[in-house]
Amino acid sequence: MKVKLGDIAQLQFGLYTKPTDNGNAAYMQVKYFDDWGNQTNEIDTFIEIDQKNETHLLEDGDILFVGKGMRNFAWTYKSSYGPAIASSIFFVIKVDQSKVLPDFLTTLFNTAQTQAYFQTIGAGSSIPSIRKSELEVFMIQLPTLEMQQKIINIQKLHDKDMALSRKIVTEKQNLYQAVIKNLIYNNEQ
Repeated sequence: MKVKLGDIAQLQFGLYTKPTDNGNAAYMQVKYFDDWGNQTNEIDTFIEIDQKNETHLLEDGDILFVGKGMRNFAWTYKSSYGPAIASSIFFVIKVDQSKVLPDFLTTLFNTAQTQAYFQTIGAGSSIPSIRKSELEVFMIQLPTLEMQQKIINIQKLHDKDMALSRKIVTEKQNLYQAVIKNLIYNNEQ
């Protein structure tokens, strides 16, 4: 079944504000993620929640999607992360979870095919930007919830495999450096 994103989700922009070093909610910015939507850096910018901005607090399953620039990755917020607010560079996508699993949509958004599509609709200016109306009409091939969960499970296994591969490469590099160092400095006599 194909559906428009706007038929299964509500889209809004993140909050534009000046973050601080302290506060009771994390202020999510692009710099904390890699090109595949993995959080890579520890959050060090915060915001104080008050009556004006509390409507922007993220809820479990909200998807952050970057609609500006060359990196259009998506990331799913989990409530276990703690209070957080997305910066204005993000679209905050609130899906109807009876129809689509947030992690499935995030996986779909981060595929090479979807990334290529987003690059084409954002093209034409010095800083590519996807409009909300363009994102709302994005057509999604929506499998059953069971199949969505299978795709999520495969994506999680892939992430574990990639992390293990990176660790193996690092260990091989360390071993190589240790062998070379040992050969050079232990044969100085």
